[in-house]
Amino acid sequence: MTVHGSAARLPRVSVLVPVYNGQDYLVEALESALAQCYRSFEVIVVDDGSTDASASIARMYARRSDGRVRVVAQANAGLPAARNAAMAAARGEFFALLDADDVWLPHHLSHAVAALDADPAVGLVHANIERIDGSGRPIGVPMRLWRLQDDAFKAIALRHEHVSCPTAVFRRSCVDAVGGFDPQFTGLGCEDRDLWLRIAERWKLRYLDTVAARYRVHGKNMSGNRERMGQARRRLVEKLAAMPRGAALARHAGAMIDSDLGDELLAQGDCRGALRAQLRALRRRPLTQLAWRRLLRTAVTAAGTAGQDRTFAGGMQ
Repeated sequence: MTVHGSAARLPRVSVLVPVYNGQDYLVEALESALAQCYRSFEVIVVDDGSTDASASIARMYARRSDGRVRVVAQANAGLPAARNAAMAAARGEFFALLDADDVWLPHHLSHAVAALDADPAVGLVHANIERIDGSGRPIGVPMRLWRLQDDAFKAIALRHEHVSCPTAVFRRSCVDAVGGFDPQFTGLGCEDRDLWLRIAERWKLRYLDTVAARYRVHGKNMSGNRERMGQARRRLVEKLAAMPRGAALARHAGAMIDSDLGDELLAQGDCRGALRAQLRALRRRPLTQLAWRRLLRTAVTAAGTAGQDRTFAGGMQ
């Protein structure tokens, strides 16, 4: 592993930018980091064995940034390992995630650091996102991923709430205490939710009701692979069951995995698959109210679709 770039003064925030063949968007991500209003930060780019121009782009920024950008080069090891390598090379007291295809808004770090400084009991700060497509055009309206729930651990475990990675800023001391990203999730996803659970078990999370980042949706997003994400979610429930606070929530969390899958299948037009998933959720935990509501919505949608099909077939006769 080699590191390029240096800095004379220790920054408060270390920006963690893992990249694997991300040449199409890396420049925009790095420019959004360097444009932050808050200035006590460094950027650690981990080139995770890229075969495109990502490494040369990162090294160019390291040469031009007067030590603010540093580059860690390693053989391809996956996202959890790349983020862990960035944290190992980092010098700040806070870590901020920025994937190579996402974009920060200029106020992001200033708001996050102010919130962390205001309450030492807060381990992680996060905010809203705006979704954009591959060309940077907005998709829908900004997403509100949190509803100010008091019990962050339970909310994350049961998938009621989500922490969006490009808005997450958290303390180094939390990682020192609970460990970094778990390599068992390499290539699957959920390594972020796993870390948020471990942090939320011991510290408060602070949600900022503002749009802090733009999350890019494109064909290479890990979350687009349903089978792989399902495997990751099941592994996460297994880890949850072994946690002091998690054992009592694990069955409910497993039901929510099936219920969320049903919602995703319904959005894709697969009514039969959605019904099966909601029924699996209710077999796991019959009192899951959200699964009952989703089952009803799915049944209504399926009945409406069947009615449309019969009407169309009748018109063709």
